Amino acid sequence: MENNTYKTSQLLEILGVSRDALRYYEERGIVKPNQNETNNYRNYNDFDIYALLVADFYKKRNLSMKEVRKLQEGIAIEELGSLLEIKAEQLEETIQNNNYMLQKIKETKAFCEQLKDHLNQFSIREFPTYKVIGEFSDFFSFMEYPAILENMDMMKDDILSKIMRKYIVDENGFLDSKMYIVEKYESIHKEKSGCYLRYDKCIYTIVEDGRYQNGNDDIQDKVFHSTLEWGNEQGLKIKGIAFINTRLITYLDNKERAFLEIYIPVEVE
Repeated sequence: MENNTYKTSQLLEILGVSRDALRYYEERGIVKPNQNETNNYRNYNDFDIYALLVADFYKKRNLSMKEVRKLQEGIAIEELGSLLEIKAEQLEETIQNNNYMLQKIKETKAFCEQLKDHLNQFSIREFPTYKVIGEFSDFFSFMEYPAILENMDMMKDDILSKIMRKYIVDENGFLDSKMYIVEKYESIHKEKSGCYLRYDKCIYTIVEDGRYQNGNDDIQDKVFHSTLEWGNEQGLKIKGIAFINTRLITYLDNKERAFLEIYIPVEVE
C-alpha cells in the first residue's frame, strides 16, 4: 500500500463524511493525522482512510468508538464474536421495544381519529380483557405509585396506561372507587390464576375532563347520570360497576385536556 497523503477536504470528498464527523473520529483516537507545523493543516495517509473505513464498518454493526478503538489495538476473533453476539442481543431488544412503542403510537393515533365520533356519544362495546396485577387507593395518591413501578417495564410502559379506575355505582351515582394496576391481555385463553376483567357488553363513551374543560369541577356525577339515562332509554340494566381509562392528554392555554374512555358493563340477556 502506497503511503499517499490527503488534505482534509480530499478526505471528506473520498469518504463522504462531514468535517464534524472527522473531528469526532480524531477525538476518539480512531485516526491521528500528522499536522503541518507551518500551517497547522492536517495530513492523512492511506492507513488513516483504511482505519476510517473499518470504523464505519463496525459503527454500522452497533459498536461504539471505544470498542472500535479497542479492536484497533488488537482483539481475538473469538472475543469479537462474543462482542457481536452482545450487540445482536441489544439490537433485538431495541427492535422489540421500538415495535412495542410503534403499537402504542398506532393505538393513540387511532384514538385521536375516532375521538370526534365518540366524544359525549353513547354506544355498545365489548370491554377488552385486562389482567389486574395490583391496586391502590386513588389517582392522586402519588405516594402509592411505587406499587405501580414494581409492576411495569420502565423502558416500555407508562404509568397512565397501567392504571384504571373502577367505580362501584348504583342508580343514584358513585358509591366507592379504587385504582387498579392493569395489563392488557391479548390472549383468548386466560391463565389458571389471577384476576381478569372482561365484559361482553358495555355502555361506551368518551368524555373530556381536565382544567381546560371543567376547571376544578368534578364531572363524574354529570357523566354517570347522562350515561344511565341513555342506558334506560335502550332498556339496559347496569351491573353496578364502571371503568375509566385515561387515553389522551393534550394542553390548551397551559391547561390539560384529559380524554377519558368510560365502560359501564350491562346485563346480557
